[in-house]
Amino acid sequence: MERVEVVGDEVFILRTRQLGPQCWCCDLYERFEREGDTEEFLFEDFGESEIEAIAMALHDAHDPSHQRNHYRH
Repeated sequence: MERVEVVGDEVFILRTRQLGPQCWCCDLYERFEREGDTEEFLFEDFGESEIEAIAMALHDAHDPSHQRNHYRH
């Protein structure tokens, strides 16, 4: 599944995939529309369900301390 989230001025793309019966991964990308809709991979989070993996990624995307560790600015 692919989901687009806007956090402030940033556009994030969340892509999920199932790795096992109770293991999901959510990859988080940042989209740069001013650069021709390019995307940059930021990090991935895991959960026992797709919803849990998405929730972890969204939580980390909103967490300023996590952003400083992963994002280039």
